[in-house]
Amino acid sequence: MQIHLLLVGLFVYSQVVALLVFSFNSGGITFPFVDITLDWYNEVLQSGAFSASFVNSVKLAAAVTVVVTVLSTGSALAFRHRFRGKNLIIYLFLLGIVTPGIMYGIGITVFLGEVVGLKQGLWLGLPVHVIWAFPFSFILFLAGMPPNLTDHEEAARVFGANDFEVAYTIILPEIKFQVFGAAVFAFTLSYNELDRSLLLLGTDNTMPLEVYSVASRDPTPGLAALGSLTSTVSIVVLILSFALILYGRSAASSS
Repeated sequence: MQIHLLLVGLFVYSQVVALLVFSFNSGGITFPFVDITLDWYNEVLQSGAFSASFVNSVKLAAAVTVVVTVLSTGSALAFRHRFRGKNLIIYLFLLGIVTPGIMYGIGITVFLGEVVGLKQGLWLGLPVHVIWAFPFSFILFLAGMPPNLTDHEEAARVFGANDFEVAYTIILPEIKFQVFGAAVFAFTLSYNELDRSLLLLGTDNTMPLEVYSVASRDPTPGLAALGSLTSTVSIVVLILSFALILYGRSAASSS
């Protein structure tokens, strides 16, 4: 089993390593490796199209992060309790994950464009990205929920705390790492989303759409540099997200 996992990990991450290596190759995305250069990174950083798509990605991902964080926090807190239809609602939440991205993108484009009459644009991707990112943040939040949070809430109410005091002095301090972790996860998912955005955003390209557009026309070594930058940032952010959630859960368990 350990060897199997090692082979899978090598297969997945060897491509990221190869991309990183080629991004420093003065000979481009080819063997043999000629010499180390930063020219491809300079090309990316000086490109107006890449800069505009980066700004669009950050704006959309930031908006998605705010919405998803609020929804996942409220939902995770509510799902600590039993209520009618709980399992059905969870399955509805998971539809955002199991629905194929390109099919969902086509369906929502037809609905919003033809039925509702909305024009393509950056903010048309907001509800679509929220539906995509929310289930992941919600599940992540549930997994890191402090096990003794309910007991602490009840104890505070016994001592006379009202709902606002319980939320501000008990709930928020104990779930702050989970909130931040869910937010970072939502940002990363939105920032890297391609399939569901392909037909929605029109000329307002995000970073994944810009990369797809350039790669489909005339792949350049600059794409290796861009891929290395985005992959590195995404991996670091996701590791940070999981680490914060695990730390928050550990801290809550020991308190």
